[in-house]
Amino acid sequence: MRSTQSDSVSCMSRIPRWEPLESLGGPSPCQTSPRRPDRASGRSNGEIRGILGSGAVRRRASSGYTGRGPNMPDPPRVNATLFANGVVPVTIGLTPKQEEMVHAVGTTLRAYIAAAEALSNSKYAEIRHRIPAYLSQSRRVLAALCADGLIVRYGDSGETSDTPPGVVAGYSQDSITALAPVLSQGVAYCYRDRESRDSSDAPGMKVELARQSADGQQRQVLSAFDVSIRVVLEQPQQMPTAPQKPYCILSVRNTIEIHVYAQLFSTQDQGSERNFVARTSVRLPVAWDCVEVYPFFHADDWRPEYAPIWAENDILGAVVSSQFADAQFDTLDPNAAARRKLAGILQEYRQLLDSNPEREEILQVFLKEHPALLCPTHQRLWPKLAFGPYKTDFVFREAAGGYLLVELERSTHRLFIADGHISSELNHARGQITDWKRYLEDNLPTVQRELGLTGISSNPPSLVVIGRSDSLTPENRRKLMTMENDSPKIKVVTYDDVYENARAVIENVLGPIIDETENTRIYNLP
Repeated sequence: MRSTQSDSVSCMSRIPRWEPLESLGGPSPCQTSPRRPDRASGRSNGEIRGILGSGAVRRRASSGYTGRGPNMPDPPRVNATLFANGVVPVTIGLTPKQEEMVHAVGTTLRAYIAAAEALSNSKYAEIRHRIPAYLSQSRRVLAALCADGLIVRYGDSGETSDTPPGVVAGYSQDSITALAPVLSQGVAYCYRDRESRDSSDAPGMKVELARQSADGQQRQVLSAFDVSIRVVLEQPQQMPTAPQKPYCILSVRNTIEIHVYAQLFSTQDQGSERNFVARTSVRLPVAWDCVEVYPFFHADDWRPEYAPIWAENDILGAVVSSQFADAQFDTLDPNAAARRKLAGILQEYRQLLDSNPEREEILQVFLKEHPALLCPTHQRLWPKLAFGPYKTDFVFREAAGGYLLVELERSTHRLFIADGHISSELNHARGQITDWKRYLEDNLPTVQRELGLTGISSNPPSLVVIGRSDSLTPENRRKLMTMENDSPKIKVVTYDDVYENARAVIENVLGPIIDETENTRIYNLP
C-alpha cells in the first residue's frame, strides 16, 4: 500500500500452520495429524481416529478412491492399520454397508472434481479467475464418512508435488462433531443443539490486525478476533432431492476478507486527505482450500452421474457471489476498475524502465501500445512517420487540432556529462527535431496533403524523451528550463517524467493511485 503515512496495516495469525493430513493407503500406515494441545486442559484434541481406507488402496492408489471399483477385486474385510494415538497401532474393519457408502462417495467426488476442472478450462475459461481454486485445479480430496454424515476436505493448492491429486475416501467411528474441528484444523465446529453451541469454549483461530512502523521497530495491535464457523446440525424442513446436490450445512473456504477504512494524507499538502477502503484477502495457515459438512447422509444421493450438475451449479454460484461482492464495492468507487487498469500499465512501464533496455525501440513499442502516456489528449497517432529522408518516432494530433512531434532516445543515455555540458546524445536528439522542422518549412503543403497532417504548422511543438531522472542534479534541471525558455517549442523530459506526468493525469481524473498488493484492492471514497 503506497502512502505517506509512516504506519502500515498487517494481518497475522498466532496459530502455526499444520501439516496436511497424511493421505490414506500410502506405503506407510496412516498417521494422525500433528496434535494440538487443548488450551483449557493441555490434553491432545487433534487426533484423527478411525479414518479408514481399504486394504486395496495401496494397490489401487491411481484409481483415486477407496472401496470397490470397476474390474477390481473385492477388498478384504480388514481394511487398514493406523495409529489411533500416534503410538499404538490399531486394526479396524469395514462392514459391507460401510464399504458401499465409501465407494459411492469416492467415485462421485472423483467425477465431481473432474467435471469442475473440465468446465473451468473450457466452457467457463473466460471467468476462471472467479472460480475458486479447489474447483478449477486438481488436488487431493479427503472424504471422511461417519455414522452421522460426511466431511469433505479439499487440499491446499500449495501442497507439495509428492501429494498427487485424487480422492481418498474412508470411514470413521467418530461423529461429525468430533471430526469437523480436527479436519478443519480448528476453524469449523458442529453442534448437536443450540445449548451445546452456546456453552462451548472451543477456541477458533486467532487473527490480529496490527499497525507497524515503517522501520519495523514499533507494532500496535488494533484488533484481534477468532476465526471460526459454528453451526448446529438441524435438519431443514425440506431437503434437496436428486439430482440436486445433497444438503450441505457448512461450506467454508480458506479465504477471509478484511476491510479497513483508512485515510491517505500528505505531510506537505495540508487539507489533501482522502478516505479509502482497503479490501484485503487473507488465507488462513491451514492445509486446505475448502471444507464441507454433509449431515443426514444417504448413499443413494451420491452418484457419479449427478456430479457434472453439481459442479456447474457450484461454479456458477461462486462466480455470481464474486461478481456481487465486487459490484458492491464498485458502487463506493465507480472509477476503481479503470484506475486499477491504468495503474497496471504504469507499473509495467516502470518495470520496463528498470530493466534498462539497450534499444529505444523496446520502449517505442510499449509507448505505441499506450500512447496516452506521452500525449493524454491525442486523437490520432502516426508512428515512424517519414519526413523525406528523416523518420520520426511519433507524430500526435491533439484534440484541439495541434500536432506534437516526439523523438525517443535510450533511457540509459545521460542528458549531461560530468562537467555539466549537454551530452552528445541530447544534442543529437535536438538536432533530429531541427531537421524535421526544416523539412516541414520546405515541404509544408506536400506534408499536409500527402501525409494527411491537415493543418500542421512548420514549427509544431516537439518532445524529446531521454534518460532517467536520477541522473539529473538540481543544476541540470535549471539548465533544462533555460533551454526550454530559449526554444519554447522543444521540451526535453526523462522517461521518469513521462511516468509522473501520466500518473498525475490519471489521478486528476480518476482519483489517487494507492499501490495495491496482489491480495489487496483499494476503493477511494468521496
